[in-house]
Amino acid sequence: MSRIPKCPFCGRPVAPPQNLGFQFADMDAGFCECGAVYVSDVTGYSRGAAFAEALFLAAGGDWELAWDLIPGEDYQESLLEPYDQVTHQVIPEGSFEGRKISGVLYFIKLADDIREVSREKIPEIRQKRKREEAPPGFRPRKIRRPEAERLVSEDRFKELLLLCRHQPLNLRTLQKVLYHPEPALRFRTVKFLGKIAAELADEYPEEVADLMKRLLYASADSAASAWGALETVGEIIRYLPKRFGLYTRNLQAFLKYPEFRPAALFALSRIAEDHPELIRREKPFLLTEFLQDKEPLVRGLALLTIYRAGLKELTSSIKALLSDTAEFEMYIPEEDTFRRFRVDELAAKILKEWENGGETDA
Repeated sequence: MSRIPKCPFCGRPVAPPQNLGFQFADMDAGFCECGAVYVSDVTGYSRGAAFAEALFLAAGGDWELAWDLIPGEDYQESLLEPYDQVTHQVIPEGSFEGRKISGVLYFIKLADDIREVSREKIPEIRQKRKREEAPPGFRPRKIRRPEAERLVSEDRFKELLLLCRHQPLNLRTLQKVLYHPEPALRFRTVKFLGKIAAELADEYPEEVADLMKRLLYASADSAASAWGALETVGEIIRYLPKRFGLYTRNLQAFLKYPEFRPAALFALSRIAEDHPELIRREKPFLLTEFLQDKEPLVRGLALLTIYRAGLKELTSSIKALLSDTAEFEMYIPEEDTFRRFRVDELAAKILKEWENGGETDA
């Protein structure tokens, strides 16, 4: 028999979940009187996302606090299923009026002492969300693509950051610059979007999450231009590993498609540089096959990713490239320029570095 959902921690009936306007993901949520947070996964197939959403809300929007919490000690979790959000009922039979019901209400309740810390964080988060006072002469506005292209070409990062902070919709306009045919402008935009996403992540977590989704959708959609999209995903993960590290496996999924390999490997190499653990935990040895790819750029980027991830177990595979005299060109974000490399020379530097414990300049 169907029943109204009740909080598993206090037994009170809970109100229907709704769009709170400040969630991390596109899931409806609510708060129980006892302090528990609940999130609705309407399909039942996105429990991980529902858990992350509930943890984010319970922690007052503070990701650093959320991911430092210890299950069972700092918080308790519970599920109500099968849940139907349409009628706001738990339906044990799993079907209602011909509809299959497989949704889940995911509950999280923080320990009392942790919940007080979370409450203290909420005003701080809200204060961060308040728009900063604009400097003299700055005019908050929605920009169009030509202006965004001009600001990128003139290397005016701070102005772009302010424009996106005061008008987050400008992230969408800046994303369009990724479609520019000039590689230098495109890659500078990749760099800018990554840095801006990192700056805005606490103030506008939903907008940054939406940017990540759009970038991945653009890459997966054969009818859309994916130029720069995967590279930007890599930059955002590099800056925000706790929040978006799980998307590393999405990047790896693109490696099976030859047309996406350079972009995906560039992104993975950038992630590996600062967070090698994200590469090592996602079947890293599959990278060896790309050392034999027909494209020198793919071989070079695979080589860099392996090196930066510290996969010394693949030394023998790298030695096979010591006779590979092909050249490739790649963008170096820190230098804002392109540099040429020879595969054999890069392989030799990496092997020497692993032997001596130094670092290459790649």
